[in-house]
Amino acid sequence: MSTAAGAALLLAAAVVCSSADGESEARRRAVPAVYVFGDSLVDVGNNDFLPPPAPRAGSPCGVDLPRAIPGGRTGRFTNGYNLADIIAQRVGFDMSPLAYLSLTPQASLDLLSSHVGANYASGGSGILDDTGNGTITLREQVKMFADTKATMIKANKLGNNRVNRLLSQSLFLISTAGNDFLAFGDGRATRSDASAYIAKMVTTYLKHIKELYRLGARRLGLLDALPIGCLPGCRTSFGHDDACDAAANSLARRFNALLRLEMASAKAASMPGMEYSIASIYGIFSDMITNPELDNRLQEATSACCGGGRLNAELDCSASSNLCTDRDGYVFWDKVHGTQAAYQRAVAAMFDGAAVTKFTEPVSFGQLITGKQAAPVAVLDKLERPYVDLEAEI
Repeated sequence: MSTAAGAALLLAAAVVCSSADGESEARRRAVPAVYVFGDSLVDVGNNDFLPPPAPRAGSPCGVDLPRAIPGGRTGRFTNGYNLADIIAQRVGFDMSPLAYLSLTPQASLDLLSSHVGANYASGGSGILDDTGNGTITLREQVKMFADTKATMIKANKLGNNRVNRLLSQSLFLISTAGNDFLAFGDGRATRSDASAYIAKMVTTYLKHIKELYRLGARRLGLLDALPIGCLPGCRTSFGHDDACDAAANSLARRFNALLRLEMASAKAASMPGMEYSIASIYGIFSDMITNPELDNRLQEATSACCGGGRLNAELDCSASSNLCTDRDGYVFWDKVHGTQAAYQRAVAAMFDGAAVTKFTEPVSFGQLITGKQAAPVAVLDKLERPYVDLEAEI
């Protein structure tokens, strides 16, 4: 039996119950539940239950996490909390909901009662089915959520109407795309190859989002693609230790711009009632890299904290790696992932209502959660943004 099937069977076998304390705690949260999909920026341990070659977050990943993380695993590809954890904390939870494949009978009760949600993300996965060897594809993650919803209804605790109402009020968080670009190559493909690949990525992404909408999602938080050419591993691979790789960043910007255009069009055409925010991880990390004076703590924005070789990024982070001592001063944890400190700054920017014209659109994450919607801002009017670059340099 597969691990995913085993988790679904565990859910089906659970007897749903809730305590008065649990209901009181739920009332203090800004959303009933959080459902997380995507890659290693938000995975909290699903890959721990997958066989090789799926990557795992081994020591010293999680070195700064509280020791009370359930099961003794950290599962996070960073030194502490990741983006899913910090976003969940901003809306009233202790951290991200548990990894779907890690669910115990008690945790299954919370999931079926829609008290917490679940994290389906898988490090190394992407938008496309052939991205991420041995990982849980985005398509499979959405299918896991479909199974979760079906089991919630079958348990006959909430009923179909109440399940849909709770889901419509919950936050659906997705972080993906970076691994698709890593699978694509070194960023030096022809313009036609890159254009077709990016169009396929966005088209496939929208299909998965529409399926989540069909299943009841109405409040969607999307994280766009990082400035992949600035990742320490990318710099060392392309021989650009002193500068970001422009061609690789161009791919990310083109994807980010097309995603915004197509998401706005799809919402208007086929997803009435959907509210969403796209957070510019590209813009936020670009700011941290090029303007370190904006945050006196994050002074090292080129080298990785954990690794080896040039920029400490030629080797994977492992128990034998060179490990920095000032982890709060680094933007990057390893070759491709940010530190907890960088993620905390990123989430603060996502929720800042004043940053709606710079790092989030059409509303900030804060406005998305509170329902205080601002007037939409046209994508093509924001030409000062680094990711709006439909005519890229390749």
